[in-house]
Amino acid sequence: MPCWVLPAAAACGLFLAIAARPAAAAGWDRYEIILWHNHGPAALAAARRLGVTAGLAFGVRDDLPEAALGLELDRRAAPLRAAGLGLYVENIATDFYAAYHRWQPDRSLTWRFDEAHARHAADPGDASAFVREPSLSDPAALARVAARLQAHVRALGTAPLYYDLGDETGIADLTAAWDFDLSDASLAAMRVWLRGQYGTLDALNTEWGTGFATWDAVRPLLTDAALLVRDGNFAAWADFKAWMDTAFARAVRAGAEAVHAGDPAARAGLEGAQAPGWGGYDYTQLAPAVDVMEVTAAELAQPLALAMHPGLVTLTTLTGGPDAPADLWRAALAGYRGAVLWDPDARIARPDGSPGPDGAALAGTFAELGGPLGARLLAAAPHTDPVAILYSPPSFRTRWILDRQIEADAGQDWSRRVSETELGDNALRAAMRQAADGLAHLALQPRYLSPAMLAGGALQQNGLRVLILPHVLALSDAELAAIGAFIANGGAVLADVPPGGYDAHSRRRPAPLLTAGVTLLPGLPRAALAAHLAVAGVTPAFTLTRLDGAPATDATLRVFDEPSGGMLLGVQREPGGDPGVAADNAPLLLILAQPRWLHDLRHGGPARRTRRLLLDSALPALLSAAARP
Repeated sequence: MPCWVLPAAAACGLFLAIAARPAAAAGWDRYEIILWHNHGPAALAAARRLGVTAGLAFGVRDDLPEAALGLELDRRAAPLRAAGLGLYVENIATDFYAAYHRWQPDRSLTWRFDEAHARHAADPGDASAFVREPSLSDPAALARVAARLQAHVRALGTAPLYYDLGDETGIADLTAAWDFDLSDASLAAMRVWLRGQYGTLDALNTEWGTGFATWDAVRPLLTDAALLVRDGNFAAWADFKAWMDTAFARAVRAGAEAVHAGDPAARAGLEGAQAPGWGGYDYTQLAPAVDVMEVTAAELAQPLALAMHPGLVTLTTLTGGPDAPADLWRAALAGYRGAVLWDPDARIARPDGSPGPDGAALAGTFAELGGPLGARLLAAAPHTDPVAILYSPPSFRTRWILDRQIEADAGQDWSRRVSETELGDNALRAAMRQAADGLAHLALQPRYLSPAMLAGGALQQNGLRVLILPHVLALSDAELAAIGAFIANGGAVLADVPPGGYDAHSRRRPAPLLTAGVTLLPGLPRAALAAHLAVAGVTPAFTLTRLDGAPATDATLRVFDEPSGGMLLGVQREPGGDPGVAADNAPLLLILAQPRWLHDLRHGGPARRTRRLLLDSALPALLSAAARP
């Protein structure tokens, strides 16, 4: 990352130092149960007795002298410390990282984004609707944020669990698609970035199909114009979108580096992370920028975030209710290292110091996950099988603009789409989910690869045998070469559509270049996946069935590798299951490819060597599986 991102004098040295920091999860050795909401002393004490480990203290966004800032932070942290709870500092720079989606007492949550929408609707030629304020690339704005973050670190003294840079952040409003940012600072930084991508102006003009005479003249194609493109060359639009993801990730990393500069052991985080897509949610760039991430859209975002940054601490949000204990276990088995409890109605702990209904129901689960059992789970690493799924942000961009062209031809206006619209499915997200769900119900755990990982040789590592390309429309020349070499060396490649019809800049190629050696499986159906995986020699070491031998479509098996060399197996019912298949509490059968010593860690009892274990309705189950007793 260029050193201009941090305006401080030691920016380059800081980046090199931070790049060598140990993984954030290394010191996070217990499952943290974190209370969101400022409760009184009696409720906090009750929450502590129930097993809650930490709570929030809001950051200070007002300009205060550092001594006054320290006093205010101490005041906000004092109730938590008095109750014996840890803390994290919330929302320190939401005004910068979530400028178009943040709570204010006298306005709607999205008023600034609504205002930009209105300006564009009134005059589509008004470029001011696409100028982000503040710009993510403005050195002065970055300096202000860095100074505020470092002041918090110095003023607080003892390091909290993490410093939250912002909640529900995004380039615009969360995951909304918008043509931010045409500010002078953004365009200048984009041109520097493009020069790094292309090397020469001639190369950029060739790819974009443009004739810019100087770098200073380079301007991107905006969405209104991109919808009129009929030759399949969206590079001038797609590169701008890729730049904005880069600008957002750089700004987030600059905030994290400011925290680290104040205390090298401190952690910086983001809350309310969204589904992969617009708004800066390119997880190949965003996940490595922070140490902690509370993930709202867990279905695809959390496994992608962990794959792109294996040391990342991920947190889930828990809203209570009768399913809360199962939800908490589901998150723990998915690799989350803690939960943020949303408790606006004091259902965890009441103001009089008595347990609320959710607190009473969750106390046993808090004890399990907050004790030795949870610590053992955190110390284990998710097992991976020799199958990989490619996560392709360029393909997401390509699919999006193609879909919007179809809609524009039918008279629909892309600019009326909002964040909630963008959270809806598209072909790429559906294909990603289908591949992930299919593997999960085959008791296989894939590796997720980024385009850079794939091009960098990841297919030749870890004994990978199968690569799945879910709706991968766009591939770089380096990715094509890596996939071709993988096929030549005996690897199997499965795809739902002919891959590689566009390059990594969303420019259409004369024809998809990877039909030879690629097996097309439209829809990526589970049975077909299983058959082709078996032919490639990828079979699970553990499977779940119902007693009649039918697949357990309403349950999931998670496998972890322990430092000792053994394994942990987590089995849990899933809400909903397959369409048309009723979820129930009928017993399940765990079948092992090889006999192992199995021990029920939650319910106790003797270990026994077996290849088949009956699991009754007392799920979730956490089992140790070892070659020796």
